[in-house]
Formats: sequence, C-alpha cells, structure tokens
Amino acid sequence: MERLDALSVRESNGKSYFTKIGAAFPNKDGKGFSVLLDAIPASVDGQYKIMLRTPLPKDGDRQQRSSNSRSDDWGSDSFDDGRF
Repeated sequence: MERLDALSVRESNGKSYFTKIGAAFPNKDGKGFSVLLDAIPASVDGQYKIMLRTPLPKDGDRQQRSSNSRSDDWGSDSFDDGRF
C-alpha cells in the first residue's frame, strides 16, 4: 500500500459528503502510519473524526470500472462504523 486518503465526512439530508483533507503513508518499519493533514475536520460532539480510505482511481480508470460494483467508492460505507 502506497498511501491512504484522509477524509472528513459530513452527513446532510441522509447523504454523506466526503472532503479529502490529507493522506496517510505507511512507516518504513510497517508498524504504523504518518498522517499529513491539509485541514482539520469540524468537531462532531466534541470529536474530530477522520476516515482513512484507499484512494479512488483516476478518472480514466474510474470510467473503465463504471459497469463494476462501486463497493470500493468512498460513499459505500457508513462513516460511523461503531469504532469511534
């Protein structure tokens, strides 16, 4: 794995809106990640939640996948998976 995207998720009217706020890179020893943020997400109930996800493919790759399942897309999973 080369990197993960760091995302902030906002829920509104039953929809999730994702904003990329940085990236996470694996440490050389393989025992953790370094997270670099370009922005800090807004607080929700006093917590700052960041989702780390595999990056979406580039536009050209995404068009080729259009007939495939979208299970890898950012919006396929609920942001609050109970681990927070």
